Amino acid sequence: MNRYHFRLVDHERALDVTGRPVDDRDQALAVAKRLAIDIAESRQEYLGKGYAVAVLDEAGNEIHRESIDSAEKSG
Repeated sequence: MNRYHFRLVDHERALDVTGRPVDDRDQALAVAKRLAIDIAESRQEYLGKGYAVAVLDEAGNEIHRESIDSAEKSG
């Protein structure tokens, strides 16, 4: 099982970091989408300001960025 890290980011600045073991990259992307939807629903102050959930692999490389604004529209 791999460990991916999820960051709430404002363009390049990390505001919050959490790690979670998941089976693979696809599952990590699904977790990021769910986090973005949850933030869009519960933290309205982040909407319209360019916030996103960044997904980092075990080496610390960013592999995906899920926009909170897009999650709010599609969630």
